[in-house]
Amino acid sequence: MGIFFHDREEKSTKIMIIIRTAIAILMAILLISVIINGFNFIFFRLIFILAGVGSVFDGIEKYLHRKKSRRFLIEFGFAILWFIFAFSL
Repeated sequence: MGIFFHDREEKSTKIMIIIRTAIAILMAILLISVIINGFNFIFFRLIFILAGVGSVFDGIEKYLHRKKSRRFLIEFGFAILWFIFAFSL
């Protein structure tokens, strides 16, 4: 189990943690609203857009840490995927 829970090499900044938490809370509120209001696709679109924005923030954070690998490109790829899902509904 220790392999999955090892310390990260870089720490997230406080502002990024706050932004990610706010996005997660908004996504949870929208998901509850979708369930209550009968699965309206506009709310699904907003959830996907928020997921894309969160991935963009993760990509920016990984880019700012200046790692040798190109992990930030994966995050931007996920963001593009989320935006495609959002605008295809």
